[in-house]
Amino acid sequence: MRLNKDISLTVILLIGIVILSFVNIEEARPKIESSENIRYDESTNTLYLDSLTIKQKIAQMVVTSGVKENKEELHELFIGGVYFGAEPAKSDYIYVINFFQDGAIVPLFIATDMEGFRNPFENFQKFPVFTEIQTKEQAYDIGYEQGKLLKELGFNLNFAPVVDLEDNIWNCRNLPGTPEEIAEKADYYIDGLQENQIIATSKHYPGKTLSSRDPHKFIVNAVVDKNDLFPFEQNIENKVSAVMVSHIIIKGHVDSGSKPSVVSEKIISGLRNKFTGLIVTDAISLLGLKNFYADEQRMYIDLFKAGNDIVLNFDYNIENVQHMIDIVANAVERGEISEEKIDDSVTRILNAKGINVK
Repeated sequence: MRLNKDISLTVILLIGIVILSFVNIEEARPKIESSENIRYDESTNTLYLDSLTIKQKIAQMVVTSGVKENKEELHELFIGGVYFGAEPAKSDYIYVINFFQDGAIVPLFIATDMEGFRNPFENFQKFPVFTEIQTKEQAYDIGYEQGKLLKELGFNLNFAPVVDLEDNIWNCRNLPGTPEEIAEKADYYIDGLQENQIIATSKHYPGKTLSSRDPHKFIVNAVVDKNDLFPFEQNIENKVSAVMVSHIIIKGHVDSGSKPSVVSEKIISGLRNKFTGLIVTDAISLLGLKNFYADEQRMYIDLFKAGNDIVLNFDYNIENVQHMIDIVANAVERGEISEEKIDDSVTRILNAKGINVK
């Protein structure tokens, strides 16, 4: 009889411990602010910037992975956009993109990457890799056809074209030719995309990203010259909508100050002086950036402090994305990051989505 009582007591204690552990997990999770405060006038398509909290402004600057289970939390965070890789069929893309856009306060960026290495749509539509593009006319036709497909599926942002002068890593992502020929082909490709209302992204500024070691795996140093920068300058003159900045540590014609370009205020401010569009980070999970930092929190702060408009955090775990937002918000509140700079980025983002800002 005594044994049964001991067993019962042990079971009760174990149940209590399990319940308390779940309570502690819930308490430890960062709480998501309600989005009810956001003032968006649908009749005039106007969002009032002063109605956003600092965290909501920062969240609008983030593009993350399109994980269906995260939809409601992403909407509450006021996240800026989601990224999709491969899906089996057109209908799968149309369903999941409509699923994410449904209920969003303002439209999300819906992003993918048709940079010429992998085609996420290869199950139902083939495209040449970039190294096969021989003429500006062919570049325009491919850009137009890709733009037409992206628009049909519901995308509005493409992280392409690559305008690095060479690709010695994958051997398929760069446009062939002289710097002038690469710039011209990229301009025509961009025209084809943007005529379909797809935001094009010239990358990876300021060049040399694919020349030596793979920045997905290694910290990379390189020297750039005027030729490396030429295609970007031409694309900017041709009104490309976005430029992606690399994780390469750069010297030469421009200098990142012994740090990855994407966290270099010197590089970003130099780009901003000649470019009014969206400045986008390369994916922040790449080891070429992450391994530069002993402290991940410092990396988050530097990414926003440098002046990037859109930060690509493709972490599947929404709590990790929210943690980044909280870290950056604290830096804004203590004055380490200018709220005015954040406001400027959010305004550019909303304007790119066709939304008026007051």
